[in-house]
Amino acid sequence: MNWTVDQALAHWQEKGFLDKKKATELKNSLSNSDHMDTHGMPRAVSIFATIGAILVGLGILLFIGSHWSNMTPVLRILTVFAGYIVVVLGAYVTENRGLNGTSEALWLLADIVFGANIMLLAQIFHYSLTFWQGPFLWMIGTLAMGYARQQKVHGFLAVPLGILALGWLDSTTGWGFGAQMEFLASHNNLLPVLSLLGIGLVSLSLIVRQYAKWNFVYQPLLAWGALLTAAPLVISTIDSSIPEEMYTLGGTVKQYVVIGLSYALASIALWKSNIKRSEPKLFMLTLAILLGVLLIQARGQSMVGSMLDYNPVMYFLYVLVIFALSLWAVWIGMLVQNSRLFNIGIITATIIIVIQYFSWSFILLDKSIAFILGGILLITMTIFIEKKRRKILSTFNG
Repeated sequence: MNWTVDQALAHWQEKGFLDKKKATELKNSLSNSDHMDTHGMPRAVSIFATIGAILVGLGILLFIGSHWSNMTPVLRILTVFAGYIVVVLGAYVTENRGLNGTSEALWLLADIVFGANIMLLAQIFHYSLTFWQGPFLWMIGTLAMGYARQQKVHGFLAVPLGILALGWLDSTTGWGFGAQMEFLASHNNLLPVLSLLGIGLVSLSLIVRQYAKWNFVYQPLLAWGALLTAAPLVISTIDSSIPEEMYTLGGTVKQYVVIGLSYALASIALWKSNIKRSEPKLFMLTLAILLGVLLIQARGQSMVGSMLDYNPVMYFLYVLVIFALSLWAVWIGMLVQNSRLFNIGIITATIIIVIQYFSWSFILLDKSIAFILGGILLITMTIFIEKKRRKILSTFNG
């Protein structure tokens, strides 16, 4: 089995071969050269191989698509299975020859071809997988591959597929782009509960982190969860009318299931996860409470959202709360030496500052002056953040 550095160190600590201090020292020594493999080759090899695999996958799909109408059903089925077998054999051969970067890229290509084959086979047998079933089956196959390979790249593909399947579930009101993407712009779908779904994913990442076999989805769940949590909150600081538009619930069963599961996962994570300090738990609890308050409904509208829309002072305080939460994330990231949380806090705080600057500068200043000063502000902030971030991260132990 191919274990990651974190999994191996955790295993050796459980067996008593290493203490926590020694494990941290070993991890730091590896992190200083983790961009190089045993032969001194840069990580760019893996990046180029992955991009190449994706391009090959697109080429295969385009080739099949251009000849699809001229194929008989039997030939279509043979082509679909032959393509997948060739990719898997290529991955197996390159792995046995020690070309690990190329091999992992080809295993990722196998995920892509597997998803395309689901859709193509459905078309052959005239079964519609346009909506949630297709991404769901694709996610199951990708998770199985990730479990077998123990590589997080498969998790980064599986998590958005799961979100897509959940968003498309019961959204079969029509055919085409609008109906399939309604979960991003409908009060009856995932839009009002995206941030809570993000907290659920973050919580799930903290839970699965304790199981070595499922550690490959820890970082993907954490990354996608952080994005879903932070993005709607940051977007809601653009204008006072957005919170009401974003957090008005349609009252569907799916929304209440997502809300219930998110809070359940958060409770389990706060109770059973290996977070030693109280600050991260308090931060997650505060976020969950804030989102719960935003989802309180009155007469079919977000009660707090309506208040913010008609009260500039309340909206200013709301923006201030979101900004304070981002700074809190930075502080907790420094306390627990978590670079991901630290970076998320910095990015979120910076975006809020930029949003508020342009919101006010267009009112108070000439647009040309506003753009010039805005550019200077961004450059100055970038220089300051780069220097401070590098200095702070250099003090982290792991």
